[in-house]
Amino acid sequence: MVVAILQARLGQEDVLETALCEVAARTREEQGAVAYTVGRQNGGRFLVAERYADREACDAHFAASYVADLLARFPELLDGEPQVEFTHVVTGFVR
Repeated sequence: MVVAILQARLGQEDVLETALCEVAARTREEQGAVAYTVGRQNGGRFLVAERYADREACDAHFAASYVADLLARFPELLDGEPQVEFTHVVTGFVR
């Protein structure tokens, strides 16, 4: 599982949301993608939670050109560095 906290640069909140939604739509088509959730808080803070079938699927996701394109835009879209954590899922569910 990957969890990221992204703080949008002032004025870039809607642009970041659109970009995250585009990546989520493309990720849905990935063979090993299990779940992808984007949440937006007041103040332009975004929480992204991603689950993949295995490490190979996660690596393939981050190697995808549309993910690399978004990551390359982070300096213009984000205020500061993203906080990203990789973790093993202990319990949970996806419907």
